[in-house]
Amino acid sequence: MAGMSPTESPAAEAHLACDSLDDDNEPTLIFRRPPASLSGLAMPIGAPAPVVTAPARRSTARLFALGAGAGLAAAVGAVFFLRLGGASLDLGAGSTMQPAVAAAAVLRPAVAAAPARAKAAAPAAAAHANPPAAVPAIAPEDRADATLDRSAVIPIHDGIVTIPESFSSADGEYDLVIHFHGINDVVEAGFERAGLNAVVMILNLGISSAAYETRFSIRSYLPALLAKTEAALRARGLRGARLRRIALSAFSAGYGAVRGLLNQASFADKVDAVLLLDGIHTGYMPIDHSLDLERLKPFSRFAQQAASGEKLMSITHSEITPNGDYAGTHESTDALLALAGAERSPIGSADALALYQVAGPASADRPAPFIQLSEAHKGALHVRGYAGTQKPDHVRHLTRMAETAVPDLVRHWSERPAP
Repeated sequence: MAGMSPTESPAAEAHLACDSLDDDNEPTLIFRRPPASLSGLAMPIGAPAPVVTAPARRSTARLFALGAGAGLAAAVGAVFFLRLGGASLDLGAGSTMQPAVAAAAVLRPAVAAAPARAKAAAPAAAAHANPPAAVPAIAPEDRADATLDRSAVIPIHDGIVTIPESFSSADGEYDLVIHFHGINDVVEAGFERAGLNAVVMILNLGISSAAYETRFSIRSYLPALLAKTEAALRARGLRGARLRRIALSAFSAGYGAVRGLLNQASFADKVDAVLLLDGIHTGYMPIDHSLDLERLKPFSRFAQQAASGEKLMSITHSEITPNGDYAGTHESTDALLALAGAERSPIGSADALALYQVAGPASADRPAPFIQLSEAHKGALHVRGYAGTQKPDHVRHLTRMAETAVPDLVRHWSERPAP
């Protein structure tokens, strides 16, 4: 993947900084070598919103400022960019929301072209496939999604539900991806570009992994959201809407929600896939400074199931070393690979590595390349490691999700028949 072409603008990627990671055992992530002239990116925090009546997809923004400091307080702006179908907000050239808006805007054009490319490729693929068994034809007007309204997102508590153009359902059954943490427009565009045939729920609770883990350790919280989502899909015109498969996806601090849910055995059995985008951490033991494997247990159980082919798990990670007493995503992922009996293999060339080393901090004129350094595959367990020790390198795991982890899920659900 060393030659992967960027899908977002260099300017947006250069100024899009990441959020902080932390939980009760893990201090806030502070980068050892902060890049010059990078503003902080705060991920959106979901909030209840009025019911959307406008038919067009639009965007709203909310600003939540957090400030702290001694003497003169230093204010840190946090961006909320939630696509809840309300009136658009006109942003000035100097707005702190411009980086997030720019990143979402440049991701959008490829989305519209994806369905056309998929339709063009379908006849060629069909010519090489074995003819399927004859099934009764369903008239377009008789399909469950014949009157499905996709024109605007569905607001829910702490987030939104969106229906990608690539989603279809003839009988009302639907797969659902629950994504934790990330600018809504960027996440939505990533799943659209990958051509995922599923409904997507996007939830944001702030910048702390502890907030995610605490909320989603409550056993009744997610089932209530799932019930509301099914009811909303029926109201939008999906006749006989009923949930089929669930995938959990998380970027950065959102991994706390995945850990909380996988820690519930009854719910973990219902999860068919997990995607982790540069977001898996554990602490160190106080005596010998070894990894705290107890905190990794929910992930390691799922990784072992994926390695045996029962589930899908796809992980991407950077080379960022947290400035705190907890392990980074590379070290934490290595522990999972060891527990699952999978081995990592290096990829890339010396020239690619040299290019990364001389590129230096990203800038508007010279974005740092997104270079894959290693990979591991065993069964349906997939790990991809990428170069990068700076904040934009972290954010790239979200903006490039359509080219890294999400295709694993698209293949998994298209090749594996639903139960």
